[in-house]
Amino acid sequence: MTDGQPSLRRNFSWTFLGNAVFAACLWGILVVLTKLGSPDVVGRFALGSAIATPAVMFANLQLRVVLATDATQAWEFRDYLGVRLLLLPVALLVVVAIAFLGYSREQALVIGVFGLVRCVESLSDIFYGFAQKHERMDLVARSLWIRGLSALAFFGGAFWLTGDLAISLGALAGGWLLTVLFFDYPRLRLLIRQSGEPSLRPRFKRDIVRSIVWLAWPLGLVMLLINLRNTIPRTFLESSFGEDQLGIFSALSYLVIAGSTVILALSQASIARLSRYYADGQRELFKGTILKILGLGMLIGLLGVLVAVLAGGFLLELLYSPEYAQHTDLFIMIMIGGALLYLASLLGAPVSAMREFRVQLWVYLINVILMVGMSSYLIPRHGMMGAAVVMLGCSVWLTSAYVYLVKRGIDRMAARPSDAAQLMDGEAE
Repeated sequence: MTDGQPSLRRNFSWTFLGNAVFAACLWGILVVLTKLGSPDVVGRFALGSAIATPAVMFANLQLRVVLATDATQAWEFRDYLGVRLLLLPVALLVVVAIAFLGYSREQALVIGVFGLVRCVESLSDIFYGFAQKHERMDLVARSLWIRGLSALAFFGGAFWLTGDLAISLGALAGGWLLTVLFFDYPRLRLLIRQSGEPSLRPRFKRDIVRSIVWLAWPLGLVMLLINLRNTIPRTFLESSFGEDQLGIFSALSYLVIAGSTVILALSQASIARLSRYYADGQRELFKGTILKILGLGMLIGLLGVLVAVLAGGFLLELLYSPEYAQHTDLFIMIMIGGALLYLASLLGAPVSAMREFRVQLWVYLINVILMVGMSSYLIPRHGMMGAAVVMLGCSVWLTSAYVYLVKRGIDRMAARPSDAAQLMDGEAE
């Protein structure tokens, strides 16, 4: 389909540019913390994210995905918005309860404010789902630019003035709320009007809420398990060695995000085409697209490992401080695990295109069990290097599992006739 080609390229470009600027600004926040704060402050920041994020991500139920793929218009946007607004306060209460029951007062305050940041972010996320449904990835990208720059400005400015992490996170939440009010909301209102939907006001009909939650809860559980991939080793590391080592490990791990920006864009841009190829039985095109995106992912991962081996110490000292540059071997191990994780993430696109949703629950459930077992043994004995080995081992599992699922799907395509073959058989009869 030639008409679809430019749209795919535009969507990839906007998705990549939006995610790249946003990721760069979030990394800038980490640089601010390493330059103006100490490793234990970085560790407290990482701990706040690790504890607050999973609960909010589960409460999101990946409604952005459900909304963006609602081609039959089963529900209106106001129904999705109603579910989001009902679940976010519950998620925030869970985060606050976990924070004050399991952590010190200073840690609990940071975790609680981080939960608030994630809740504000979820308001933009539901807007992104509606924009994505109407193929307005340019609006998503522009919102990400504003959110990224405001995050760096509000958080960085507040931390420079006060040196207080909780206050700085509160400023970040305020900046993102301004984005929701003065960018996301006006454009959403215009899109609502153009799409012909009756209202932007959230609707809380019990039967609709129940139906949406019932449909989306497996996706929320998958997202929870994905987020536990970061939470589990960091929690074990903080418990055994404190916030100082957690801060160093988190700063080094964040450099994997640079490559993830391209990986995410490739995955999001390719999934619709892979779905069409799979549904139409176009096996060679399906395989060819997978090999292309895997080739790019492998190249990005190998470049990251090569940079870590040849210039890791110099890069860490330049970006952070000499204290971080002492952990070059750890950095190399983290980048190797990241390279494998890139492949697993890209293989997730064809698995989702094949509508293999439930089996992914089992993949990530086994991943969490594996991670808990490895973390409990390796991290207390080997510290940050043990955490890196845990991440590497789980990346090996995820990549292997997704390779199997993709191969199984391709074999199934070979076992069934394509649409063209079925048409020829029908004409022959």
